[in-house]
Amino acid sequence: MNNLLIRIVDPAFGHPRGLLGRLGGRLMARGNAEQERWAVGTGELKPGEQVLVVGHGPGVGLALAAHAVGPTGHVVGVDPSETMRRMAAERCAAEIRNGTVELRSGTAEVTGAEAASLDVAISVNNVMLWRLPDGFAELARVLRPGGRLVLTVHRHVLGRPPEELRRAAEEAGFEDVVLNLRPRRRNSPAVELTGRKAPDAA
Repeated sequence: MNNLLIRIVDPAFGHPRGLLGRLGGRLMARGNAEQERWAVGTGELKPGEQVLVVGHGPGVGLALAAHAVGPTGHVVGVDPSETMRRMAAERCAAEIRNGTVELRSGTAEVTGAEAASLDVAISVNNVMLWRLPDGFAELARVLRPGGRLVLTVHRHVLGRPPEELRRAAEEAGFEDVVLNLRPRRRNSPAVELTGRKAPDAA
C-alpha cells in the first residue's frame, strides 16, 4: 500500500479520527452490521449479563448488546479512537443515560476491566490491530470462568492466517475454540471464532 493510500485509509478505518474518521464510521456501521448481529446473536447474551465490546467503532454492536442484556445488564465498550467513542455515544445516548452502556478509551490489550468481571467479550473487525498474545490474554483475564468469547473479522483485512487466531486463543487459556470461515456474496469470507474461558480457571 503506497503512502498516499495509507494516509487516506488509516484516519478513516485504521485509527479513525477527524472528518475521515466519521466518514469511515458511517461506512463501518453499514458494512459491519451483519457481523455485529452475528456476534451478538452467537454470544447468546442474556438479561443481566456483563458484556465487553472491544473496538466498538460507531456503536452498532453496543446498541444490539445493550438491548439483549438490558435493563439489568451492563455493556462496556472500549475503543482507542475518540471519534468512534463520540459516534457510539450519539448512537447509544439513551443507553448511556440509563446506565446500560459505558464507553472507555481502551484496546483489547488494555480494557480497564476488573479480573473475572465479565460474562461475554465481543470483537468485530478489529483483531487485525491487536498484539494477539496480549489481546487474548487480557480477554481471558477479564472474563469469568466459563465466559464466552465471540470474534469476527473480514478475511481480507486480517493480514495473517486465520489459524493464528485459534492458536493465540488456546494459548491464552480458551477452551472449545471453534474457527470458521464463512463465505459471503458481497464481501470476503468472514473469519469467525468462538471460545470459552475454562470453567475452573482462576
